[in-house]
Amino acid sequence: MPTDVDFPFPFTAPRPVPVAVEQARRRGVDWAVRHRLLQPTDAAIGRFTARRLADLAAGFCPKAGGTDLDVMTDVVTWAALCGDLFDGPAGDDPAFAGDVVRALLSTTAPYGEAGAAARVPVPAGAEGLVTATADLWERLRAPMTERWRERAGHNWARFLYSLTLRQEGMAMYLYLDAAERTGRYEVPERVLADPTARRLAELETDVLVLALEAGSGGHRAQVIDEIRHRVGGLAEEFRRLAAGLPALCDRLSCDPYERLSTERHLRAMTRQMRVTFDWSLATRRDAGRTVASGVLVGAGVSSVAVNAS
Repeated sequence: MPTDVDFPFPFTAPRPVPVAVEQARRRGVDWAVRHRLLQPTDAAIGRFTARRLADLAAGFCPKAGGTDLDVMTDVVTWAALCGDLFDGPAGDDPAFAGDVVRALLSTTAPYGEAGAAARVPVPAGAEGLVTATADLWERLRAPMTERWRERAGHNWARFLYSLTLRQEGMAMYLYLDAAERTGRYEVPERVLADPTARRLAELETDVLVLALEAGSGGHRAQVIDEIRHRVGGLAEEFRRLAAGLPALCDRLSCDPYERLSTERHLRAMTRQMRVTFDWSLATRRDAGRTVASGVLVGAGVSSVAVNAS
C-alpha cells in the first residue's frame, strides 16, 4: 500500500519516550554485535538500525526501562534475526533448518535445564544465535514462575517450528510473554486457556496480518477497501470480547492481582497491534519500499541480512 493511502487503524497506544527508543537502539546493536549476529561495521549497523526495531521494543513496553527494556529489545532483535536466518540459509536447506531449531530449543528444554545446550550439536553458522538464545532465555525466565516458563518455552518452540514451515502468527505470543516479564506480572493460566482469551490472541494476529497485507505494494484500491472492511469486523469482535473480560474474571473467581494482570494483558495486545502497524508504515516510508511483516507475525524477514558486511 502506498503510504499516502488512508487506512484507519482502530487501536491506540502511548508513544514511547525518545530516551527509551535510544536505549533500545543502542542495546539492540550492542547485544547483536556481542553475540556475533551483527558485524561491527558502519554499513551493517546502519542497515540494522534502519529497521527501527527499537521503536517496536520501546513501544511494546512503554513504561519499562533499564534491564527490563533490554529484555524486550533482545526478544524483538532475536525474533528478527531468527527470521533472517530462516529466510536465508536455513530456508534453503530443510535438514540444516531442523538442526538449527533443535540447537535453539536445547537452550530452553526442558525450559532452561542446565547443560542442555551442550548435549545438542550446533550447526556451523548458528553458534552465535544459539548462545544469544541461551543468554536471552536465562534473563527472561529468571524472575518468573515455573508455569510461565513452561508456557513461554512452548511458545518459543511454536515460533521456531513456524519458521521452518513458513507459517505466520507465532511471534506475537513471544511479545506477550515478554510483556509479562518486563512488567513483572503473570496472567493466570486459566484465563489464557479460556476460549475468550484464546480468541482475543487469535484476533490480534489476524488483524495485524490483514492490516500489514494492506501495506504490500501490489494491492489496488478495491482490495484495500475490502481489507479495511475485514479489519474493521475483526476489530469490532476484539472490542466485544475484550469488554467481557471482567465477567470472565468473575466467572473464574480471579483475585485482584489476577484481574489486574488480565487487564494488563489486554492492554499489551492492543498496544502491540498499534505499535506494529505504526512501525510498518514508518519503516516503509523511511526505506522507500515494502518491509516484510514477518518479524512480528511469524515467518522470516525478507529485509537485508544484518550480518552482511
